Amino acid sequence: MSDSRIKNTTRIMVTSTIFRIINLAFPFVINSIIIKTLGVDYLGLNMLFASILQVLTLSELGFGSAMVFSMYKPIAEGNTEKVSALLALYRRVYLIIGCVILGCGLLCIPILPYLIDGDVPNGLNIYILFIISLFNCVITYFMFAYRSALIEAHQRKDVTEKINILIEIALNISKIIILVTTMNYYLFCLLLPVYTIINSLLVWIFSRKLYPQYKCSGNITAVEKKSIFSRVVGMSINRLCYVLSNSFDSIIVSSFLGLDILGQYNNYFVIANAVMMFMKILTRSATSSIGNSMVCESTKKNYEDFGVFQFGFGMLLSWASICILCLNQPFINIWVGEKLMFDPVTAGTFAVYTYAILSSEVFMAYREAAGIWAHDRIRPFLEGILNLGMNIILVKLIGVKGVMISTIITMGLIRTVWGSYYLFNEYFKEYSHKRYLLKLLHYLIFTVLAGFLSFYVCGLVTIDGIGGLALKLIICTAIPLTVFIPVYCRTKEFKRVFKLIMGIIRKFK
Repeated sequence: MSDSRIKNTTRIMVTSTIFRIINLAFPFVINSIIIKTLGVDYLGLNMLFASILQVLTLSELGFGSAMVFSMYKPIAEGNTEKVSALLALYRRVYLIIGCVILGCGLLCIPILPYLIDGDVPNGLNIYILFIISLFNCVITYFMFAYRSALIEAHQRKDVTEKINILIEIALNISKIIILVTTMNYYLFCLLLPVYTIINSLLVWIFSRKLYPQYKCSGNITAVEKKSIFSRVVGMSINRLCYVLSNSFDSIIVSSFLGLDILGQYNNYFVIANAVMMFMKILTRSATSSIGNSMVCESTKKNYEDFGVFQFGFGMLLSWASICILCLNQPFINIWVGEKLMFDPVTAGTFAVYTYAILSSEVFMAYREAAGIWAHDRIRPFLEGILNLGMNIILVKLIGVKGVMISTIITMGLIRTVWGSYYLFNEYFKEYSHKRYLLKLLHYLIFTVLAGFLSFYVCGLVTIDGIGGLALKLIICTAIPLTVFIPVYCRTKEFKRVFKLIMGIIRKFK
């Protein structure tokens, strides 16, 4: 990467990390308060509504990512008219998407009771709560969500993340105040759309201030529209796969096991999701810079960067998964108590689940940056349908574990092996896809070996509480490094990652 791309990526990464820390620290506090004041089934209800709305936002079809990709070249060329025309198209499409989501959401209202196994919390009107959540979901499409694409395409996503940081702090402090002083769940839910409107207004203000030259005006050619919507079709199928592989997990748990189990599942998922969100900061922060590099640099240069990125990400993913494996149970015990703990096998499955989902992050970031979606249509469809079918079958047979195992199989195998093929077939044509898969297998073997050693040694620790948790974290860090450094220290990927990290550290001194 050039210095400017490294600078932009680092800037985005820092602000995204701060945002994620805030975004993940508050839920631990709020979930604890909800469990103590309202009950664990309220957590299940929260997660169910979030999953339903994520299914509904499938209507977005990945259009935002397609528009960001379409802006890379005209921005690099200084073509203000083209960017303005793309922005106008984006606004029109988002208005249509907002109407579609609203309509589909209203149609879902009659079936809400059938998505919950057992009773809902006493005195709650699930219809009112769902309408509030639906309004929060669609309001951004009717306001200024399209302006965020302009900021992202300029590799300045750190601007929107700074806005998110301020909003998230204010929102969560308000949630805590409402829960502690009133315990009114309706007011708790109403806070979200209020702050979503404020967020949207701030994005509009800052995008106008940073890029006043762009107006929503003009039209693009029919050929350009066809190219954009061709990418959208490919991305929509991939998005369908993601929804079927993730959002339906919560809906299936609620439908077959009830809100109590879903609330319990949510506590573990919050931990896994925290790791996934932090890991995705790396890929999401770099996507715009990758897209810019693909326009300006050679395929050879991008392939070298890709190998380094995959190596660094793979080693960090190994460590994160091992930490989940060894620290999940003691952390849950400290946080919410033994009564809300799953059995050790189910808890350990979350580590494999996290690794499987994140194993495709790097090549998917490169695919998105390169706009490679149109040819990959059959794979995500089969992946999503298979995952949904396995969810329904396995949840009846083995409970919560079945939901995660179906995702592990489809995301970890089908998506990683088959999905990465298209990046090599369409962009890295001169390089071996099989060699890439062998590298991923090598990283997996390293993870399994280090994971078993770490789990065994952590099992010898007899100290409970925070002290025991801290000691196990040290073990989960020391053992992977002991295995990792001798194996990889002589590779060019290791040397480049080490050099890059040292360079970033020196810039912050």
